[in-house]
Amino acid sequence: MPVLILAGDEDFEISRKVQALREKLIDPAWASVNFMRLDNPNIQQICDAAAQLPFGPGNKVILIERCDLFTKKRSKGGGEEDAAPAKSAKKETAKDKNSGLELFEAALDSVAENTYLLFSCPYNFDSSLKTSKAVPKSVGIEKFEKERYYVGSKNPKLDTWCRKEARRWGATIDDAAATYLLDGLEADLRSVSNELQKASVYILPKTHITLEAVQELTPFHSHVFVLADKWISGKTSEAYDSLRELLSRQSGMPIIAMLQTMLSKWVYMKMLCEKYNQETPHAPGGKRELPLSELVKRVSVQVKSHPMVVESDLKRISKETSASLIRKKVELTRMEHLVKTGQLPESHALELLIAS
Repeated sequence: MPVLILAGDEDFEISRKVQALREKLIDPAWASVNFMRLDNPNIQQICDAAAQLPFGPGNKVILIERCDLFTKKRSKGGGEEDAAPAKSAKKETAKDKNSGLELFEAALDSVAENTYLLFSCPYNFDSSLKTSKAVPKSVGIEKFEKERYYVGSKNPKLDTWCRKEARRWGATIDDAAATYLLDGLEADLRSVSNELQKASVYILPKTHITLEAVQELTPFHSHVFVLADKWISGKTSEAYDSLRELLSRQSGMPIIAMLQTMLSKWVYMKMLCEKYNQETPHAPGGKRELPLSELVKRVSVQVKSHPMVVESDLKRISKETSASLIRKKVELTRMEHLVKTGQLPESHALELLIAS
């Protein structure tokens, strides 16, 4: 297929696909003359490039990088300078655009057999755009949309990706190790791949990557969610380790702000759970408590969050009451006030918070 559109916000997979196509299609002896890279060119430049032929034997590959022809451009807003042009000028512009799109469609449909035009688009393909509609049926479209990932939740698709990526580096991996890397790197596939490559070398001559191996090689104390999890779970020593790592990379105020947000959410969720349990019919002397699955279902609707994330949070705060969470939030607010008024350094405030 001479023309291929690779579109999506998962840039790592796009770059890997481009590299694989380059290696497959181009004769290394002629690579210097049969590979061309254009950085977000206009339609006329693309039409000119599409008419080129390979030099010598083999194929020619033309890579259109950072192409935004097939992604929706958001308006930045502005003053009068952004106002619509005069009616006659608008008609002329529309006519020119239609003419340009016809040439664009014809150019893509007539690419030579041994010339390959690759569009690398950094955002998701938008089929509603005029340029997208002008793409001939002969053009291949591959979508690389970023998989949604929630820290602390399972994602079978990304778990499978980790296992395949480990095999790429000649190893296998524990499910727990894969989850650890996805959580710590927030499912950044490029970074996960780098860590898997390091781990596969680190464990030689063994070939199985364990949780212990990746924890030793890549300690993710730096993630604020890890800090919050260790703190709320009462794992004080581990929370201190995570805090020290965080403070070595950034100031304490963003950490305090994030903890405020998380505590507010946890208080709300816990109060909802207590409310639903209180409303549950029960026999005299019986226990008012809904199953976790039912609480997750109800709470996720109220907080407008993914059920897997809600379930993870409810398990995390299962030993807390709304009153204890409110006390933690009050203490955090007091520490924040002391920091903002210059009475206490950020690091000391956070250490006191963990100790409280």
